[in-house]
Amino acid sequence: MSLRLCVVSCGHFARIFAQELQAIAGEVDLSFASRDVQRAAEYAAAFNGEASFGSYEAAATDSSVDAMYLCTPHFLHLKHVAMAAAAGKHILLEKPMARTIEEAQEIIRTAERAKVNLMVAENYRFMAVVRRAKELIDGGTLGDLRLIQLQEEADFRPSQWRTIRKLNGGGVLIDGGIHKIDILLYLAGRPKDVYATALPQVLAESEGEDGSIVITHSKTGVVGLVNHSWAKVHGREPKWVSVSGSKARISFDLAGTQLIFDDGLEERTLEAPGDRQGLISMVQEFRDSIRQSREPEISGSVGMEDLEITLKAYESMESGQTVLLDP
Repeated sequence: MSLRLCVVSCGHFARIFAQELQAIAGEVDLSFASRDVQRAAEYAAAFNGEASFGSYEAAATDSSVDAMYLCTPHFLHLKHVAMAAAAGKHILLEKPMARTIEEAQEIIRTAERAKVNLMVAENYRFMAVVRRAKELIDGGTLGDLRLIQLQEEADFRPSQWRTIRKLNGGGVLIDGGIHKIDILLYLAGRPKDVYATALPQVLAESEGEDGSIVITHSKTGVVGLVNHSWAKVHGREPKWVSVSGSKARISFDLAGTQLIFDDGLEERTLEAPGDRQGLISMVQEFRDSIRQSREPEISGSVGMEDLEITLKAYESMESGQTVLLDP
């Protein structure tokens, strides 16, 4: 039986998401909801949607919808989770799940009270190259972990609510860099401390930072380094990850299909077949968690930990000091 999933808010990423999910049509039946009924209808026509809705509330109360994928602005997440949960719909919630820990806690409580599944839509963890890296790390192929570096420098210009710190929850780190925080936690575990600094501002129209550096240390001494910026001057570079261990090193582009393995004796290419974007695997995990009445891999508590580390990074930016984390 297919999962009947309504995409809520028909923006740019909703289009990317819907296009990817065409590969599993029949497993997941999409519908679309927008404040603009014509826009919802256009998305439904373009991506074989089962239905379209001219309001989010209409989708929430429709019996043909099993679950809702909330792609709405960060400051509306709590409101829309409450709407979906009240209607008994399972919830796939875009990252960051909230702007504050208090909001995140209320989102989790709301889903629990309604007895619906809540999953944070963190697709990077499901990318084939990230999964392959995790296998190599856990299998001891790299030896003891020493350093994980994650970098993205993009030419992106945020607009509307994304430029307002209060509505967005911050700047580039909470909006896009939180993907890298999740990968770091997935590969190296919870850090014991975090230090962060903002880069000199380029995007004057944005209240939040447009570039950030985050450094973490794990309990075993593994260093994490995240460089995430939306103010690159010329075009876009690949989003890359490098993982160094005592025996070998791997590097790869996110959403790629290969990893470069180097143990000092030889350099070779390792294939990572599967879901490049991580979106299909993410939705399949959401669907399976509903069918099996269990927590999904990216549960509300996992999404809240990503948010916690991100907010501690902001605390460090403000104080200029390293911030210690609870165990």
